[in-house]
Amino acid sequence: MSRLNLKLVVTTTTAFAALLYLVCVSSRPIFPDWPMHTLLRWQGTFPGFNWTAGGILLGLVELALFMTIASTAYVGIYNFFAARLSPTRI
Repeated sequence: MSRLNLKLVVTTTTAFAALLYLVCVSSRPIFPDWPMHTLLRWQGTFPGFNWTAGGILLGLVELALFMTIASTAYVGIYNFFAARLSPTRI
C-alpha cells in the first residue's frame, strides 16, 4: 500500500474547501432566499463570522486552518494503518 503525501493532501483539500466556501459565500447576494444560507448557519460553523468583508475573510482563514488540521490528521492515520496493514514483502 502506498503512503499519502502530506503536502499534496493538505493543499488539495484546503484549496477545494476554500473554493467551495467562496462559491457558497458569493452566491448569497445572487440568491438571498436560498435555503442553504439559513441551513449552513455560518456564525455557528465559523466563530466570529459575519457578513462583512472582514468576517468573510476570517471564515476563510478559519476554514483553511480547520482543513489543514483535519487533513494532517487523516494523512497521519492513513499512513499509520498503511504501514501496518500492508502485506509484508520478502
